[in-house]
Amino acid sequence: MHRVRFSILLALFAGLLATPAFSDIRFDKRSGDWHLTSGKIDYVLQNSKGVISLVYFGEAGGTAWTPSDPTRSPQTRYDLDGQAEGQAITPTELDLISEKTSSPRPGVDQLILVFHHKRLPLTIEAEYTAWGDTGVFTRALTITNTGTGAIRIERLPALSWDLPQGQYDLTYLWGGGGQERMMANEVLGPGSRRFMTSSGRSTSSFSAWFCIHNQRSSTRYLAQLAYSGNWAMSFDRAPLHDGLKIADAGLHASMGMQFDFGGPLQLNVGESFRLPAVAFTASGGDLDDAANQMHRYQRQYAFKIDAANEPPLVQFNTSFQFNHIFQPFQKQTVANLKQSADLAAKIGAEVYVVDAGWYSNADSWNTKLGDWQPDPAVFPNGMQEFSEYVRKLGMKFGLWVEIETVTTDSQLFHEHPDWYLQYNGEPIAWGPQGTRRHLDFSKPEVRAWARSVIDRLVKDYGIEWFKIDYNTEIGNDFDPAATDTRRADVLYRHLTSYYSWLDEIRSAHPGLIVEACASGGMRFDLGIMAHADTEWLSDESRPKQSLQLAYGCTVEFTPGVCNHWMVGDDKDAVVLPQDTPRWWDFMFRVPMNGQFGISSKTFLWPPELMRRATENVALYKRIREVIANGDAYHLTPQPDNVKPVGWMAVQYVATPARSVLLAYRMEDDNLTRTFSLRGLDPSARYHISGEQQAAQDLTGKVLMEKGISVTLGEPWSATILELQQIAQ
Repeated sequence: MHRVRFSILLALFAGLLATPAFSDIRFDKRSGDWHLTSGKIDYVLQNSKGVISLVYFGEAGGTAWTPSDPTRSPQTRYDLDGQAEGQAITPTELDLISEKTSSPRPGVDQLILVFHHKRLPLTIEAEYTAWGDTGVFTRALTITNTGTGAIRIERLPALSWDLPQGQYDLTYLWGGGGQERMMANEVLGPGSRRFMTSSGRSTSSFSAWFCIHNQRSSTRYLAQLAYSGNWAMSFDRAPLHDGLKIADAGLHASMGMQFDFGGPLQLNVGESFRLPAVAFTASGGDLDDAANQMHRYQRQYAFKIDAANEPPLVQFNTSFQFNHIFQPFQKQTVANLKQSADLAAKIGAEVYVVDAGWYSNADSWNTKLGDWQPDPAVFPNGMQEFSEYVRKLGMKFGLWVEIETVTTDSQLFHEHPDWYLQYNGEPIAWGPQGTRRHLDFSKPEVRAWARSVIDRLVKDYGIEWFKIDYNTEIGNDFDPAATDTRRADVLYRHLTSYYSWLDEIRSAHPGLIVEACASGGMRFDLGIMAHADTEWLSDESRPKQSLQLAYGCTVEFTPGVCNHWMVGDDKDAVVLPQDTPRWWDFMFRVPMNGQFGISSKTFLWPPELMRRATENVALYKRIREVIANGDAYHLTPQPDNVKPVGWMAVQYVATPARSVLLAYRMEDDNLTRTFSLRGLDPSARYHISGEQQAAQDLTGKVLMEKGISVTLGEPWSATILELQQIAQ
């Protein structure tokens, strides 16, 4: 009996220890306020006679904002703003018809407000979610046509804030292929600042991400849109009069998807439409503090990374070794592939991925897309024989596919002429000589075919890693999928169906790792990453340029999903004979700021380089859990993409007990730099170790206040310091 009671007490105690992270939603009947709390951040909505206003967003315990811009009327801040049929969609035009709070899962709290428009037969559901102790909230809007005729939704951003007075500056991420996620910062003056993409790929020019800083209140507001298609964000400050300064004005910020043609969405009778969600947070700290809150939300809730890729696996990919787009080295043969796999296993790779060009007697990787059968000239004994060879070496086996794209020389294209996204009655042509066509995943038969491809490759060849590329910019103009009217949701329907398909294949094949890719990082966003395990961050892989890429990616995303490789000195993946071991280490250590891989002409590597590669792979395996699951602190400015100078340093802190510092000296005359570390326990002592650095023990207080000095004797050098808290 006593044993039973003791077991029950143990179980109760364990349950208390496992209490979900803190979030809360409570309603104050006296003030009419809903307090949404996630960790140390509050988001406060006020219900005043049915009109919902945003009265505070920031660190918990802060006071309600002062009245908004006195030149505006009414003097109320909203977080809902749109337009349909020429009518405003704001809380003053809406009747609140219901509200509900719930906890859909442990540690997560939700508030759902349902409104009906006063002049239109339109219902709007606003779903607010507080995510544990991350400091992050999401909002998703669902609109329903309750009338007897179609309604045009001209504008309804997922996020729409009226923020308080102050001097604001804006940080955003921009850059096309090879320069993804360059950071820019600017002061927001009077007028409008607008960013958008209409290419069909979410991050082909800008990221759907921003951080705005109110210098008066020292608060940063950071937001990220969960959508992989076309979107827009804007920041508006009205010019003032009567001697007022721009800092006396509030700021209107919005972000949301763009409907097809950049125009209105047609919502037919009885139809509902759920807009992409937006995630947001606030911080009284710096950009890294706000970004790390978003990263924790990504890791704990948004990204469903398969346990097979935790910690992030080391890959070898054949892309730059065989038949690469820039300069073919030699044609793939099964003998060459086996030799390549032997070398990959020798240096410690855990996954071997055969990249583009393995299929259908293809003379080029860009032909025969859609006919996903191995080239018999490369695999005379079949792909299965080679995949088994790779697995016997102790590595997982992977393949590249571009599942959304078909080329006109494929058998699939001729068998199914009606499976494609169209404009003006014809499949949209894109790519070299207009040979590419884009499958429409909103069609059940397309998803069924794509599922059968993945099922077959997994069954026949034991695939455990798919690199799913996307090299098409489909634009924003489409024929309707199934009706005679342009509803303006064709790309949205394709993408949401594609998300569901990704979930299907991952559910059907536990342990299958999906790497997303889009000509590099051209469709790398919060939406796609909820359905993949990792993402290729850029086709630019030269080490000097890759510093900027690693920095930008680890600001927007938790580093473990930022996948990049060591390739060589240039785009042809050559390691030059005159290179030094110092430069080799530099090349290997740049892509360690996330998920790490190699794709290089290892056939040509001298023994010393092979040894260096093996050592660096072992080093990455030792520190990867800290990088993947830690907070990231950027201790220097972002390097330039074209001419990086100075130093770059990024610190990762998995817990206060363990940290890693990656430091790089670029073109710089300073042999030594001192870095003040972040996120440590000031009262604890840490053992610091690393090559070119005498081992020492220092307190967290010293490391954070006085810093640690790093010496690198020559430009283009890199070092990694490991910090371990010493048990008391």
